[in-house]
Amino acid sequence: MTALPAALEPWALWLNLFAPDLAPAVGALLLRLHPLVGKLSTATLERGAEPAGIGNIVRRGHYERLLISEWAIADAEPDEFLRRAGSGELLFNGPEPAVHQRSLHSVALFDAGPAQLGEPRLAHLALFILLARRAQQAGAQFRWGIWQRPGVMFDDSGHDALRKLLRSRTLQPAPVDARQQWEAELGADLADCWLIGVSGEAPRQARNQVAIRRALGGNHLHVCVRQRRDQRTLQLELPAAPVAVRLLRKPFTPAALPGTIHHRDTRPSRAQAPRFSSGGKLVCVRQLDGSGIVYHVPQSASGKPGKYRILSVPAHGAILAAGVFKTTLSCITSADGTLKFHNFPGPLLSGKPILCERPPLEDFHAPPGMARWLEAFYLLANHTVKRYEHVVVLDTKRRLVCWQAVPPASPTAMPTVSFHHMLDDVIGIHHLGDSLYIGCAEGGGVQLYHWHSQNSSPSKMNRIAQAGSALLHGALKGEPDGHGGTLLAIKTGATQWWVGSHNKGETMDIDDGATVLGVAISSKHPKPGLVVLHPGRRRIEMRVGHVRHELATSPEPIQQASMDAASARIAWITAKSSTVVVRDLDGEQPLLQISCDGGADDADDAYE
Repeated sequence: MTALPAALEPWALWLNLFAPDLAPAVGALLLRLHPLVGKLSTATLERGAEPAGIGNIVRRGHYERLLISEWAIADAEPDEFLRRAGSGELLFNGPEPAVHQRSLHSVALFDAGPAQLGEPRLAHLALFILLARRAQQAGAQFRWGIWQRPGVMFDDSGHDALRKLLRSRTLQPAPVDARQQWEAELGADLADCWLIGVSGEAPRQARNQVAIRRALGGNHLHVCVRQRRDQRTLQLELPAAPVAVRLLRKPFTPAALPGTIHHRDTRPSRAQAPRFSSGGKLVCVRQLDGSGIVYHVPQSASGKPGKYRILSVPAHGAILAAGVFKTTLSCITSADGTLKFHNFPGPLLSGKPILCERPPLEDFHAPPGMARWLEAFYLLANHTVKRYEHVVVLDTKRRLVCWQAVPPASPTAMPTVSFHHMLDDVIGIHHLGDSLYIGCAEGGGVQLYHWHSQNSSPSKMNRIAQAGSALLHGALKGEPDGHGGTLLAIKTGATQWWVGSHNKGETMDIDDGATVLGVAISSKHPKPGLVVLHPGRRRIEMRVGHVRHELATSPEPIQQASMDAASARIAWITAKSSTVVVRDLDGEQPLLQISCDGGADDADDAYE
């Protein structure tokens, strides 16, 4: 719940329903209108009814109910008695009206027609809250209706009632006999009835009327309240136009951040984490039907997301391996013993999809029907003599394989694609800049490889004397392309990780069940550390040695999370609403947030 100023606490039950940044605007309207409404009398003695007894002591009344002590003063000090009578200081027995008390009901009728569209409905919203609270204080039943719909009454006053009130706008006028119909519906004994915004002759029960009209100039309304013989007016200042629009359209939805996208018809898959392009400028979200959507990630939290690209389900089989390159999702599909290459960015594989035979299972182990796409990498070599392209995939048996495309002999022929086995026991591979950085478990340690796009195969780098079962790479600070070396994190035991660069590092324990996403250097700590998903699955942390600091939190559990090695950006998809969030490692706000619900509220009112 939002902390409210003391002056707004009486209406906290309603104000806490609104988005936190909208509640002050509603509170300002309430404070301005509240003096015009007044209190609801808790008891009303019917005219001509006999009192049931003594209720309290009052300063006004019939002299037959004058206190005995006052009669004693009249006998002893007549002049004092006359003075007290003249100044209204005499005390009387107040009548007890409980037996003849009318049933306490308060009714409000709102004009939702054309004359009250736009700004006047902000006053409707505030008056609804004031009258509901007024009835609650008096222990009365509060009911309300729309003037254009005679006989239809509602007795709720919470979140759903406010939404109904805002959605009730209409361009249709009220029935000609609306007054007669409402008189019959309200009954003869109704003591408190409010007519809000309605012009013309009112039902006889409506002793309280509120006229609302737009001012000819300025950002305010003229509000006139008539209560029996009393009439009061005020000039009601309105909130700024953007705030007013949100109050009428989506009053309960927090303000969308600049990088927010709402998709009503998307169905993200929670089986795999969002997948980054190298450098974190694009992110792909897999859909339940096997398709994918690629989003542009803004460079700052204040930037607007670019156009997204929806990639339909391939006609040829299902996606086996995929990667995000240039502005789209590149993939390999599998069907009937064949593989097809789609949308790879180079000149050889970017045209018509190329079909080739699928390697046998002993050479390329990737069972069909997997819920998670294998990760595909792409390298383009442009030599003056020859040009070739590599599509590299790590299969489920930790074997690194490659399909090499070479130019055809004639311009009309298709490129030739050949399959090659590259490395075994690969425990980690990452794309940094124009190179792949690979680690293989070998001889009780980890052999590192570097595969530059201009080379036909990976070349050996240094060897880390740490036996490991998993390897993570990360770009060194100031070296986003990895040419100056990379950060390394090697899983050396069930809970132990070796974190460092080259041959220098230290051991860390991740013994609480947290999921390690990547290795990076945060601006909050000079040493490299591990980025982890907390076992509670509601926050992402940076752990450096025994020090922990929180990077991001989620209001609901995180189902899957990922991290881009080159940019140190993190992304996750939530377990309930399938919301996708992308953030910089040290960012305070999301760079991109993708919601598939279209927004929680759609009070699609007009603001004119």
